[in-house]
Amino acid sequence: MKYLIIGAGGTGGLIGGFLARVNKDVTLIARGEHLQTIKDNGLTMHFLYNEETVNVKNIKAVAEHELKNEVFDIIFVCVKAYSLKEIAPLINKHSNQNSIIIPILNSLKAGSILRKAIEDRQICDGCIYLTGFKSGPGEISQNNKIFRIVYGFSGVDQDKHPQLYMVNSDLKEADVDIKYTSEINSAIFRKLCFTSAFAAVGIYHQVKAADIQENPKYRKLFEDLLRELQDIKNAAGFSGEYQIVEENLKILDQLSGEFTASLQKDIAAGNTDEREQLIFDLVRLAEEYQVEAPHYHEIANYLGYNH
Repeated sequence: MKYLIIGAGGTGGLIGGFLARVNKDVTLIARGEHLQTIKDNGLTMHFLYNEETVNVKNIKAVAEHELKNEVFDIIFVCVKAYSLKEIAPLINKHSNQNSIIIPILNSLKAGSILRKAIEDRQICDGCIYLTGFKSGPGEISQNNKIFRIVYGFSGVDQDKHPQLYMVNSDLKEADVDIKYTSEINSAIFRKLCFTSAFAAVGIYHQVKAADIQENPKYRKLFEDLLRELQDIKNAAGFSGEYQIVEENLKILDQLSGEFTASLQKDIAAGNTDEREQLIFDLVRLAEEYQVEAPHYHEIANYLGYNH
């Protein structure tokens, strides 16, 4: 299986690094000094939860124009959601009808955006549980041991795509927890609950994980947002027997105290950000299903939500 990873940040860098570490055929698209360092010295992965560092030499890192006419079996899309339309021609060029394209984004709509932009391709939906970030040129750091990919074609059994058994086998060999599900939209919503609520509190109060863990005011807001998401889940009919509040409080308490959401970092730096996907889309779901979500509306309005 030939893997193409589009995006070499915390998500794409770690997926590519883990696969290359067990000698899978991986090509990683990167840019600038990050790209050159990987070409020169390999990809360095720091695991902050156990203070281990691994350098992967056998990963192919390229700029977009260096790919030429290669076609890949599996393409992991690991960019921010606002870049999807921009990279659609790249995906189209380096895939064919047999390729499987797996967007791993903080978005309920990533797959549908790509399916509208690229015809005649096998594009599923997906999400990832991972706290990783680019910590320097050619370096990716992972905060905790959670590394789980959930993906699938909505309403379609995995047996319809037998090559996915090879993907699952490769990722499991690479020590990545991977799961296929035909109820992928429900799985993406479940993943977004933590990412959205955590980012919302961090942005609104300009705080990091330790503050939300320890300060009753910030922790209560986090819980209130999760309760609103539980109401949205129930109204929208998303599947899964789990309690959003309890599950995500456990995730919160396992985080490194210094951790902040990428959305918070992007807004602070004045970069293009994912408020549309992480906050506004969830407010729109609440409105669609007539769910009262006052805390989400307050934070969305603070961020410039256009009703």
